[in-house]
Amino acid sequence: MQPIIKLELPEKCRIIAVSDIHTCDYLLKDVLKKAGYTPGEDYLIIVGDILEHWDNNLSTIRTVMELCENDRVYCLLGNNDTGVIRMAFTYPYKRFQEKFYWEGTTYNQMAKSLGFDWCSEENWLEIRAAVYEKYKAELDFMNSRPIAVETQEHIFVHAGLENRPDWENTDNDYAITVPWFFNMENPTDKWLIVGHFPAYNFEASRCTNLPIFDYDKKMIDIDGGLSIKRSCQLNALIINKNGEDYSYDVVWDTFFKKAKVIADYNSEISPAYTNWSDQEIEVLSTENGLAFVRDNKTDKTGYIPKSRVYDVNGSKRIWEFLSAFPSVRKDELVYYIESSDGYARIIKESGETG
Repeated sequence: MQPIIKLELPEKCRIIAVSDIHTCDYLLKDVLKKAGYTPGEDYLIIVGDILEHWDNNLSTIRTVMELCENDRVYCLLGNNDTGVIRMAFTYPYKRFQEKFYWEGTTYNQMAKSLGFDWCSEENWLEIRAAVYEKYKAELDFMNSRPIAVETQEHIFVHAGLENRPDWENTDNDYAITVPWFFNMENPTDKWLIVGHFPAYNFEASRCTNLPIFDYDKKMIDIDGGLSIKRSCQLNALIINKNGEDYSYDVVWDTFFKKAKVIADYNSEISPAYTNWSDQEIEVLSTENGLAFVRDNKTDKTGYIPKSRVYDVNGSKRIWEFLSAFPSVRKDELVYYIESSDGYARIIKESGETG
């Protein structure tokens, strides 16, 4: 693994960790304000994936670069961040041309800002040279991101670490791309903070996008699914250090607007988890905009809006908890996401979503 930043923290301090911003720099600013972030006093660790999926790639790089001018701020490398680095420095022509046309990517936006709308074998090196000349500071910044930060009691890495005694030698690609790491083992004796895979993907999330804690394995997944999940948020994990004592707080925000509930609703069923990487969904019936389905892998059953059952290569798939119908009270404020099949998708202030 690339050199790990070894950080010796003072007796008392706060560490604020965020991950998977995915170009939502405006939301990063909101969450830091909500966390009461104080530059020069608090430590800030951005656990990778600041780029891709949305449009504000350039402003997000510059926002993070400005934050990193403070020597208590660290931005780690995430898998999505490597796209612009490889386009700028390592891809051969064929791969460069293929990814040049990917809309919404950082490099695409950089090239278009310089008037490059097409790519061929005759001009691709010209594009690469021109983009680097214009965006040298941004590209060099991204190319120099570390893989991990280690403190006295915590390790921060985007995706995970190989289960080996010399975890420090974890392969770089593994550290930023390994999926489902929260189900694996922590090879260290410290708390391991990761992003990369949204917390909602795991049963331990309890149908929220909030960070999930595994106290036995000493692991925390802080990815709120921003720009990946339909209901999503940006989480900030606050680690309070007082000598050798540590405590944790969480604040979060989302870009969805608030709406007022117009009538009480009491849910009489509990959400049921299905693992979207290993499921066998069968639709048993449909009524009132809902599908009643069973996961034949686990025999779990539940309801889901009909439009959220997908056909993938001849199989039925879902990517959400079943029977996720949060109870609400009249005049309660919730984050309103969308309406479909006669149902409104929301996030409650408690973090419960459905």
